[in-house]
Amino acid sequence: MLGTGPRKLAIFDVDGTLLDNMECEDVCYSTALREMLGLSWVDTDWSRYEHVSDAAIAVEAFRRQFGSDPTTAQLDATISRFVRLLGDAHRADPEAIVPVPGALEMLESLQSRGWAVALATGAWRRAAELKLSGGGVRYADLPLATSEDGPARTRIVTTARSRAEQRHAIERFERVVCIGDGVWDVWAARDLELPFVGVGSGARAERLATAGAHVVVADFVDIDGTVAAFETAPSPGGFDPR
Repeated sequence: MLGTGPRKLAIFDVDGTLLDNMECEDVCYSTALREMLGLSWVDTDWSRYEHVSDAAIAVEAFRRQFGSDPTTAQLDATISRFVRLLGDAHRADPEAIVPVPGALEMLESLQSRGWAVALATGAWRRAAELKLSGGGVRYADLPLATSEDGPARTRIVTTARSRAEQRHAIERFERVVCIGDGVWDVWAARDLELPFVGVGSGARAERLATAGAHVVVADFVDIDGTVAAFETAPSPGGFDPR
């Protein structure tokens, strides 16, 4: 039974959705994998991995080259190296991690319009917290699910939803919408039969639409229009190529 809290939940991806950081992200992540896992090459087309999360990609990339799983110590060292590289990149160029236009205002506005907000990211938690802080996102009071809750994106989104229900002492939300920038975000929403709003422009918007996203916004500057999209967007359609 619903209480007096928010009736709707918006679950946001982080990288490329709330934050404009993908160039820095991909370089730092692939470098950490090569250096700490001894990989000679990393396929950076993340859509070609079974699960698109930091931990899952690291394990699959290692398996592809060595035929076995990396050790816990190797993964821990990779996380530490990745976080260090991200921090160095942001200190050298604060523009390497910035919020998508309108994102910070959108998060504040949603919570005053009867929406709860949660974050579901494929990033390792330590990396996610560094990037959110660097981008000025006030995340401390937001339910957060990360790569450690995966490996599958569906598991990460479901965990974020569950934590939001616990945070707001609510049995179920009347509406739950996923917001993301990757085709894997579309796939997760389709698998969970949840409404989806894509974030991107140009080629990225085209990829999202091809993957089945019916609604795609370039950014969050038009808050009223974006909230209207959250209110009405359907679940993804189309053919799932996986």
